[in-house]
Amino acid sequence: METLEKHLLVSISEDVNAFFGLRYVFGFFTRRDLVRLTLFYVGPRSPQPGLENKPYCAVDETQSFGGGCRPVPQALHTARNWLLDMGFPGERIELKALPAKLGPVKDIAAEAERGLYDAVVLGRRGLSWFDEMFDDSVSHRLLWESISFPLWVCRNPVRNRRNVLLCVDGSEQSLRVADHVGFVLRDEPEHSVTVLHNRATGPVGNRSIESVLAEAGELLRENGLEDERISFLVKSSKHPADMILEEARKGEYAAVAIGRTGGKPGAFSNIFGSLSQTLLRKLEGAALWISK
Repeated sequence: METLEKHLLVSISEDVNAFFGLRYVFGFFTRRDLVRLTLFYVGPRSPQPGLENKPYCAVDETQSFGGGCRPVPQALHTARNWLLDMGFPGERIELKALPAKLGPVKDIAAEAERGLYDAVVLGRRGLSWFDEMFDDSVSHRLLWESISFPLWVCRNPVRNRRNVLLCVDGSEQSLRVADHVGFVLRDEPEHSVTVLHNRATGPVGNRSIESVLAEAGELLRENGLEDERISFLVKSSKHPADMILEEARKGEYAAVAIGRTGGKPGAFSNIFGSLSQTLLRKLEGAALWISK
């Protein structure tokens, strides 16, 4: 089967915790020759008069006094140099910076849609539960945007973890994330997939559990995963988030993949009832892959 390039948009900021995403991507892939990274920086609106509408300079462009561009943010150079020092192919790295127009969330989403990336990668700092309640982070807000791309949220990922826990319920969203997992892993033989279904919640529609698992498995095989890299697990819990978190901890997975259904909560009190929000808040060690 032909190899396919994965093109990821990695959000970079001045916050060193944003590098969690960069480190995660580097550690996850072994076929780095098949991975292309666009390191993306959304800068603040310039306080200097005359620079508000000026773009950032190209990486190899020298800014001159009174020139038509802003200097490239140091955070992008730092991120690129780290990748190069780690042996990542320089020709597989692109730097891109834009001044804020709509705000970081909408600017990242707009770039992701425009560039047709295979996933958007966000690093995320560890927060206490209290801080989390009032957090207005990029990763939270991106969940409520009208986005078509998978989102990888890397909150304190542990290095050298392998494999993906794929959660399915028969919904269109879970099938899309199954296809995404298969695409990402097709040329990564060191990773396998465990397809997890919660019997207590049941499949979407009048479906059997067997058909839901079979459909997810077929999508993985169509992407080139061998049978020995696919396993199935059915459990039953009235608390699906706790079940997923426990399986992720026991299996030491590199990623938990879910399809997110539903829209933005109508009230603050409903936010923490969402499975994706709960996993976003509590998942440690593994990245959370979300597809809508």
